[in-house]
Amino acid sequence: MEDPIGGYPTRAEQLDILVSAADAVLQPGDTLLDLGCGTGYLAHLLFERRGDVRFVGLDRKGESLQAARDRFGERVRFEEADLSDIGAVEVAGGPFTVIATALTFHDLDDAAKRSVIAWAAERLAPGGVFLLYDRLRLTAPATFPLQQAIWGRIERIHGRPMRAAGSFAEYEADLSESNRPARLDDYIRWFTELGLEHQILHLHGNVALIAAAKGETTP
Repeated sequence: MEDPIGGYPTRAEQLDILVSAADAVLQPGDTLLDLGCGTGYLAHLLFERRGDVRFVGLDRKGESLQAARDRFGERVRFEEADLSDIGAVEVAGGPFTVIATALTFHDLDDAAKRSVIAWAAERLAPGGVFLLYDRLRLTAPATFPLQQAIWGRIERIHGRPMRAAGSFAEYEADLSESNRPARLDDYIRWFTELGLEHQILHLHGNVALIAAAKGETTP
């Protein structure tokens, strides 16, 4: 299966790191829940490593879910769900050892982001982890030239660009309903408020993989 967003320059490495992290905590028979699963690429990467775990994927696009069902058959479960209305989403099979999301959160507003994290925290098993892979919002105009240098290096190394903006003002002007990443400070605050221990596992450019762990003792 080819990556449906294969042109994103650091995605292959960071998804491999995400699956490596999930692999480290999943036990035989455990389930990974993917929020914003698309056509099931994360399931594909997971099953390349593990044949003894289950997978549930949620996405709001029916055509993507049908493509995933056609590809994986009854081996996995794919359900239609809108993360922007997470309070209306019910999913069987929990609690989950791993809940993951890849390049989906920037489509949500900040209130929805926090709501999805809270929803996930309630459905994690004690000791379970939430793996968040998404862009971080840049907030410091004075350091923006350094970020441009990192983007330039990524393009030189990988042969394709991550992002381009001639100035911090142009970067901010590009933010939109489908491109509204949260600040790192926001994620730290939300995880802390929800009682989740958290750590950045990998950061490339301004695209981060963050792990948040639920305590072994359920509150």
